[in-house]
Amino acid sequence: MRKRFRREREALRLWSAEQTKIENGTWYGQTATTISFEISLKQYREYSTIQNRSHHSYVEPALSVWEEHIKPSTLLAKIKPALIEDVKLRRAQQVARTTVDKDLAVLKAFLQLVHGAWLSGIESCHARQILQRGQFAAALSDRGRICPAHPSGQERIETSPFLAEKITLSVHTGLRRGSLFNLSWDYVDFLNRVVRVPRTKSGRPHAVPLNATVLTTLQALYTERLPECPYVFAHATGRKAGEPVKDVKNAFHTALEIAEIKDFTWHDLRHTFASWLIMKGTSLRSVAELLGHKGLRMVMRYAHLSPAYLSAEVGLLDQPAPTSPPPSEAASPERTKKGQRAPAREQAPAKVVEFPRKNQDGSPHWTISAPWLIREAAYLA
Repeated sequence: MRKRFRREREALRLWSAEQTKIENGTWYGQTATTISFEISLKQYREYSTIQNRSHHSYVEPALSVWEEHIKPSTLLAKIKPALIEDVKLRRAQQVARTTVDKDLAVLKAFLQLVHGAWLSGIESCHARQILQRGQFAAALSDRGRICPAHPSGQERIETSPFLAEKITLSVHTGLRRGSLFNLSWDYVDFLNRVVRVPRTKSGRPHAVPLNATVLTTLQALYTERLPECPYVFAHATGRKAGEPVKDVKNAFHTALEIAEIKDFTWHDLRHTFASWLIMKGTSLRSVAELLGHKGLRMVMRYAHLSPAYLSAEVGLLDQPAPTSPPPSEAASPERTKKGQRAPAREQAPAKVVEFPRKNQDGSPHWTISAPWLIREAAYLA
């Protein structure tokens, strides 16, 4: 790089900044106005092949889509929001919205990596602005472009069986999607009211107690279960009869559109389960155990929902309350109520009786005469 400066301090300032980039490995002399989309895409493919395990099945198809709609010689600075919007709307007429969301997510990851590691002038790439506006589904729902009518949406919901039951169990047990969809009757213990999953995402077994809502739902499903079918949610007919129902994507998204709920995924039902427990006063340790987490790090995100969180600690700064004076000794004694014992009164000290050590015969035995004993008993009475 060759540049002239009128003052030495300006040159030293630029040299220090460039030297810092060289030491951090972020200086390549490339900017968004000099590098093309083809070159940066080639670099990203080499990076993604090593870093992403799902590159060939997830990343590469999305990159191919953008490669078809954006010319290879296009500079990154020329990728405008209008271009991304045009490609997005055209793709929406051909594929599902979730597929378009996936393509946008891959493009966002691509531009963020280019901005953070490879280029020094990527701020002039305006395409990053549109990718910060949220998901494609929410954007199109606001504009009313691809929101289906309610009758057709109801048909799409009915094509996915057990949707309502799955949602109920998810928000009342907090099970992950894989554990819930593959739930087997062998895991359900009706006697002890618990569901035991032998292996979860973390590779450990997990047990979840059942409340009355979940127990009633499972009992209704058990009465209508398929004979000799081990799964709770299984296909009744078709080529997948007896296999678990795993695809609820279309029906779930349609239900969200009818309910006018935006930016919500299936995993958010698990967050709802934890949030409701915290709002009801459950401790963070109990929520971590119910979710199957090893520690409290993952459940601290719900701590702000607890009404009593840190309130006891703040109460330590309050001044201690004044102590009440002891009751007066001159207070009159209370009257005895029916069925209660009378208060204790002062009694005269008992009289100590001294017996003669020897009798008249000189024997060492104690001697007590009957008249004397009767007289002492009458005195004590």
